[in-house]
This record gives sequence, C-alpha cells and structure tokens, in this order.
Amino acid sequence: MSWRRWPIPILIAALILAVGCGRVRKFSETRELMGTWINVTVYSESASQARRAIDRAFEEMERVDRLMSTYKEDSEVSRLNRDGFLKNPSPDLRFVIERSLYYSKISNGAFDITVQPILKLYSHTFKDLGRPPTEEEIEEAMKLVGYENVVLDGNEIRFRRKGVMITLGGIAKGYAIDKAIEAIRECGIRSALVNAGGDVRAIGLKPGGEKWRIALQNPRNEEEYITVMFISDKAVATSGDYERYFDPNKKYHHIINPKTGRSAVELISVTVIADKAIDADALATSAFVLGPEEGLKLIERIKGAEGLLITRDRRIIRSSGFDRYERKPEAR
Repeated sequence: MSWRRWPIPILIAALILAVGCGRVRKFSETRELMGTWINVTVYSESASQARRAIDRAFEEMERVDRLMSTYKEDSEVSRLNRDGFLKNPSPDLRFVIERSLYYSKISNGAFDITVQPILKLYSHTFKDLGRPPTEEEIEEAMKLVGYENVVLDGNEIRFRRKGVMITLGGIAKGYAIDKAIEAIRECGIRSALVNAGGDVRAIGLKPGGEKWRIALQNPRNEEEYITVMFISDKAVATSGDYERYFDPNKKYHHIINPKTGRSAVELISVTVIADKAIDADALATSAFVLGPEEGLKLIERIKGAEGLLITRDRRIIRSSGFDRYERKPEAR
C-alpha cells in the first residue's frame, strides 16, 4: 500500500473489483478526490450493499471537500477567507474548526489553521517569481497568523483581523475519512478500509480474522518500507516534507511552523495511529512542527495515540506503545 500522495489533476474512471472469498466478497473502488487517490474497500455478501456503501463513502468525502477546500471558490472555507466571516456555517465546518482550535491549544500553537497567508506567499514567490520569500515578506505575512484570530461566536465564524485566512489541509482529510467510515457503517458493513493517499481508517477485521496491513513507505526511497502496521478499528495518518514542497531539496514545504513562518525542518515524517482519522491527521501535523522531543511528548499525552517519527538525520523514534501494532497477529 503506497503512502505517497498523488496530485494528479485529471479525473479517471473508477474501477470496481470483486474478488471471491467464500460467501463474503471483497469490493474495492478507487477515485481521485481532494488532490489524491482515494480507495474504499469493503467486504460483504451482497454486491448491492457493497455498491451502496462505497457510493455513500465517496459522497460524504465529496461533500466535505465541497465545504472545506480552499481551491473551490464557493466552499464555506473560501467564503470565510474572502469575507472574514461566515454566518450559519455547516455543523461539519464548525466541528472541524473547533477541533483545530483544540489542537492549537494542546500543541502550544504548533497546529494552526491560519498559516494560509504563509502558504500563499510561498506559492507566489516560488511559482511566479522563481525564488523563496524574503525575510520582510515572511514578517509581513506573519502579522496575519495566529489561531486566536479565529472566533466561533454563536451561529457565526469570524476573524479578528482583516486578511486572516485559514487552511484545513492538516485536518480536513482525516475528517472526510471519518465521515466515509460512518457512512459505510450505516450501510451495515462490518469490515472495510478507507485509504486517502496514505491516510487510512479501518473497520473491524478482514475475513478470516486478519488485521489490516498498512505499510509505511520510506519517505526518501519509494521502494523501501520503514515498517508494517497491523490495525483494526483504528486510523493511521502521516505528515511528511515529501508530500507537497516548493523546491527540489524540500527545504520549503507545506508544513509551516506558525511561530517562524518557515517550513518545519527537524523531521521528515510523522506517522500517528489513533481511534479517529481527524485526530491522527492533526496530531501528525502537530508533532511534525514541534519536532522529535516535543512532538513525541504530545503523542504520549494523548490517550489511544501512538506515533513513529523520522528525523532529518534518519533516526526513527517510536512512542512507548507503537511496537504493538508492528507485531503480526495470529489469524483467528
């Protein structure tokens, strides 16, 4: 299973496969959405049930993308960024922003959805001017960064300062996976996996009692794996400097330290296992920004979470309970 995100801009026809496994069959479909490949796999005795579950999963992920994408002009996030306020936001957006602010607080500001002005600056200087941003440009953009500028006030979300913008890139994909899992469960499926460009969440066990096998790719060598995780009813998310970057050396990438306005540089990859994908997603980003010592401390503080961090000098650091997911369990 690849852990690489594929930013391919074209839509392709999805292929659905059904592989016989006694009475229970495997149904799997892949589509392109949210700037990556998304695969939904379910096990069911009924082809119609599987079809309904897969369609509902993609519908939920598409709905979340329509609400939270910064690339869609009519999304709620784009309207909020444009106007500085949003009345009657959807419960989904309100929940994700509430969760984002929670992670901002427990990470001492390492997780911050208001870094969008910095990301826009990087994109402009590299793509339009062919150079990194200057110190002065970063300092100017930093005036708009700070999660305290986001206010949830009754039936309204607003910014305290003009020009503040948010991005939910470090948390929305995890939420979309969770909503897809909810939809699959509502269809009566008890064994399934949603994989969104390497961020995954599993329901139950595979037929035969096997746990889901998740391979963690070496961030510097696509042909190698760091480890293999075995999970059931868990989510896994990875943040890395190799996902989206602005220069060939990956010195400038999309995971911004909100306190410096520059890309976080101490780590090259953080993988988090948690009960829900939204939490795995946000924790992986938070730990990546915090660095190896403080990032590991944060993961250790969160009940049910485990993590694997890879430093720039290629050291691999595991949280205290991570290794229990690396032992291959015996099939029932």
